Amino acid sequence: LYLISAHPQVQKICVEESINTLGNDTNSMPRDFDPDEKLHYIRAVVYEALRLYPPAPQTMRVLERPLKLHNHTIPAGVKVFVPIWEIHRDPNNFPRPLEFLPERWVRKKDNKNEEGAGIQWEERYEDDNHGSTGEDFVPPANRDAFVAFSAGARNCLGQKLAIQESVTLLAILLRCLKFDIVPGYVPQPRKAGPIQRPHGGVPLIIQRRTSC
Repeated sequence: LYLISAHPQVQKICVEESINTLGNDTNSMPRDFDPDEKLHYIRAVVYEALRLYPPAPQTMRVLERPLKLHNHTIPAGVKVFVPIWEIHRDPNNFPRPLEFLPERWVRKKDNKNEEGAGIQWEERYEDDNHGSTGEDFVPPANRDAFVAFSAGARNCLGQKLAIQESVTLLAILLRCLKFDIVPGYVPQPRKAGPIQRPHGGVPLIIQRRTSC
């Protein structure tokens, strides 16, 4: 919520997608609603927020077998530190790493033949270099380097549900609420056990939209 509050244009796109998908009736949800098939831009916002501020900034694994890394071999049994925060902010993985850019994850869908459909979005992958010659080109995300839920056989079992819930809840909130930043506030993540939390919470200015 802080990130979309600090980027009004992103919030505007999210609101449009939310209303186009869920409708204006805040007391009901479409029967055919499926968060995995729709709300692609809002999902990109969630991914980008998790990239910049992963709940767990680091994790650790014990090697079950030797690992060859470049010109070095790490023997089995060694504890390996995985710096999630640094991986997500490495420009080799995510160019322009400190910028909040949901467009890393999605692109505008070509729906010229769908009258009245409005702007729609679709997932974007690493080989998508469409518009790479423009000054505002946003390189696609390196999905293999996104490890907010860890990776491999021991990744978070609840990651799919967590994304579905986050996307759906954000879409519902944005149908009728407008979020603005508190002037002067800057998030300060602090470790709280294995996870991190914003020091002092996240103050926001919340208003009901006039359309509701």
